Amino acid sequence: MLSQPVNRMLSRMAAPISLGMLSTFLFQIVDTYFVGQLGSAELAALAFSSTAYLLFLSVFMGLSVGVSAVVAKTMGSGQAGRAQGLTMVSLGFALALSVSLGLGARALIGPMFTGLGADAEILPLIETYMGILYLGFPFLMLGIIGSGAARAIGVTKETEIIFGIAGVMNLVFDYLLIFGIGPFPELGLAGAAWATTLSFAFIFFGVMEILRRHGQIGFGALVGAFSGLREILRFSVPTISMQVLVPATGMFTTYLLAGYGFEAVAAFGVASRIEALALIGIFAVSMSITPFVAQNFGADEHDRIDDAVIFAGKASIYLGVVLFAVLALLGPVIAGTFSDDPQVIRFVSLYFKIVAISYGFQGILNVTVAIFNGLQMPGTALRLMTIRTFVIVFPLLFIGAQIGLWWILIALAGGNILSAIHAARLMRKSQRDHDRPIADANPVLDIFSDLRRLFGRN
Repeated sequence: MLSQPVNRMLSRMAAPISLGMLSTFLFQIVDTYFVGQLGSAELAALAFSSTAYLLFLSVFMGLSVGVSAVVAKTMGSGQAGRAQGLTMVSLGFALALSVSLGLGARALIGPMFTGLGADAEILPLIETYMGILYLGFPFLMLGIIGSGAARAIGVTKETEIIFGIAGVMNLVFDYLLIFGIGPFPELGLAGAAWATTLSFAFIFFGVMEILRRHGQIGFGALVGAFSGLREILRFSVPTISMQVLVPATGMFTTYLLAGYGFEAVAAFGVASRIEALALIGIFAVSMSITPFVAQNFGADEHDRIDDAVIFAGKASIYLGVVLFAVLALLGPVIAGTFSDDPQVIRFVSLYFKIVAISYGFQGILNVTVAIFNGLQMPGTALRLMTIRTFVIVFPLLFIGAQIGLWWILIALAGGNILSAIHAARLMRKSQRDHDRPIADANPVLDIFSDLRRLFGRN
């Protein structure tokens, strides 16, 4: 991370992370496909359940980002033993937190999802699915924290292969347990939950073995590492708060859509899961840039950080343009794969024609937040996400819901665009405050220069 060419290193880090994230989101895509064969009610139950799943995922993704940034900075300053201790302390804290939150949430399934707008027809289905999935959450959460620690020491390919294998496992067991193939019982929606839980367990054992082989599992360094938990939490608490704001938007959107019927909720569930899969490239760049920036920050390699900022911004724009073109064109085909309900297909198709136009802007927001985390500025990243959620997106969503169903989608797109503009201004201000030369760079001219090179023009 401190010597390889910046663009090449970030690409090498992002590629295996994309593979791992692909499998993580494939859990949801595969579940959506098979559950869609059961009916729109089951699909709506899965959409409601996704809000809780993403909420938990965001808490531990936030903790993982904090662990990754702190451990990476420690490694960058040459303290390998302390890095091992910080990894162990993080895993212990994650175990206690995931078990307590999982059991608590399991006891509150009824009140939580009723508050989100689930009716008497959908609630029993949610209870069936989430009652099982909550028990498997600790396996996934420890795997996520472990993979964050692995990224901090430069190990990405091995952990992401584990996530990839788990995705295949989930697909196979979904088919066997939902429909009762061969000797397996026909469990319906419960089968989807058990398939995912088995995959979570595989992730846990696989990631722990990888950490052990790379010297990050051991009790010798624990004595001086508990003091590091305060440093991890100082970084992680605002990061977790920031990450939770992402599913909070999804929960608020689900609540607003529930007023238009469970078909709208089911359609949003399909669209949001496909969206998460489509945005993997942008997410991977965000996840790789935090430890990269943190290590170079610890080593005072600020020119390399500048190069990383440019790479991440352009990657977000280019990926966003490609995604919009593909999803806007193939939206009806994709929707028809998951449901034969005309209302669901129409909503998903329009979603990608409206919301997908803002994906490049969403990427700019994500990488800006990731860069601030790598620069050990989680408070700035949190303020950015708080303004995005409560000042920009929530008011737009509320106003859109009062006008009509499709205006909710316009509000989502508008929120992404306005948030990205605010994030870019904040990053530019930070660069000027630290007298960085890229503060005066013109990204538009840079993009046009790339396009001229692409088409062979000087």
